[in-house]
Amino acid sequence: MIEVTPKEFDFIRASIKSAYPTFNVMPDQYSIRMWYRMLGDLDYKLCETALMELFATHTYPPQISEIREKCAEYTVPHLKDQGEAWGEVQKAISQYGYYRQEEAMESLTPIVREAVKRLGFREICLDENQDAVRAHFFKIYSALAERKSNDAKLPPGILEAKNKYIAQIAAQENAAIEQKQQEEAEEGRARATPEYIDMLMREHGFKR
Repeated sequence: MIEVTPKEFDFIRASIKSAYPTFNVMPDQYSIRMWYRMLGDLDYKLCETALMELFATHTYPPQISEIREKCAEYTVPHLKDQGEAWGEVQKAISQYGYYRQEEAMESLTPIVREAVKRLGFREICLDENQDAVRAHFFKIYSALAERKSNDAKLPPGILEAKNKYIAQIAAQENAAIEQKQQEEAEEGRARATPEYIDMLMREHGFKR
């Protein structure tokens, strides 16, 4: 995708001001720089088309978020709603069954596959309370779809920084879990020693 050049951004700014002459849009250099920072990664023609639609449908000047959201509508593949996603899961189960999990997972679209992974394909197949399974799937899928939709609206640099921070937190949490597991394992090994067992027997009067 070709990024918006400063000259092209001047045209974008001028078109917004022309479409909304009574509003004070981007009144100073600071706001202009912020708008360019937030829109500069977009393709100029894409941004222009999105603006034309917004001009035709909005009484008030579009905000940065509205422009990015409209551009994302043009470029991001349509996400299935909850019912469609669950239908995809049911089709995979019907076609491949419990024993062909790998093929079933491969047949799913990426976001549906991620939701199924979190629930567990075998668990979905075997759980007798399918109403509860479906409700749980809907919750997971909705959260994943919302995150994917929001990420599609972010400038690449901001999305990269966001993912970096998320990865750092996840790494810290995993390290803490591993440390706790290691401490519990060491404590378990210590309790299994003859000395520890001898001490317990003396405490409870089984040995003098």
